[in-house]
Amino acid sequence: MNKKIALAALSIVLLAGTMAYAGVGAGTGVQGSIHDMTKYTTVADSDPEQQQGRVCAYCHTPHHAITEGNDYLPLWSHIITTTGTFTPYDSATIDASVDATTMMEGPSKLCMSCHDGSVAVDTHYAFTGSRKLTQDDSLFATPSVGKSGALNNDHPIGFIYDGKLNADGVANGPTTGDPDLATHVAGKDEWIRNGEAKYFNSNLKISDRLYASGSQGGKGIMTCATCHDVHNKKNMDEAGATNYLLLASNKNSALCLSCHIK
Repeated sequence: MNKKIALAALSIVLLAGTMAYAGVGAGTGVQGSIHDMTKYTTVADSDPEQQQGRVCAYCHTPHHAITEGNDYLPLWSHIITTTGTFTPYDSATIDASVDATTMMEGPSKLCMSCHDGSVAVDTHYAFTGSRKLTQDDSLFATPSVGKSGALNNDHPIGFIYDGKLNADGVANGPTTGDPDLATHVAGKDEWIRNGEAKYFNSNLKISDRLYASGSQGGKGIMTCATCHDVHNKKNMDEAGATNYLLLASNKNSALCLSCHIK
């Protein structure tokens, strides 16, 4: 069922430390993963003796949370992205309709708080950090996603996903197997599996990771969290692989093939 899900602080690329951090094993939690800022020794609040070394505090706070700037704020303590407008992906072959004014609903805008490079990843609560994903130093080896609002070269997000469930949804393919191509409906894609399909090697459904969009009448839209698991609990990355907190392994493109019929 479509529901508001745990945020994902990532679009397509995640933080990667230059010290060869790949994170702890898939599904083992946020501590020690690439979203554990305490292991990067030059970020604000990382010193366990002087600044408490809190893991969750870079995104969440139990008190005095941010309450404005997004429709999805899970006790949020990190400044929302300062980028006002994002440019969505567009091509002649895409069937999805992406509205630039609503595409960042749900967790995606929170992801961009770090991943568009406009806000320092260590700016949170009472701390003003300086480490942005746009800088070239010894802290992060990964560039920002969506710099200056440009998401036109990234997988589209913010569109109504399930064409079987919603008339204006896109994914119109079967849950398993190949599509029946006897007929084609404009604006539908028979080569994308409907929301009942499961991620490769998982009992998790695609629909479990869609966000109930307020501007779309509660219909499930694709967000960063449809591919990524920020807390490293449902992460299914391969052991020893570069840990991008994926909801399915991408060995042999398993994550892509969870939705795309190729």
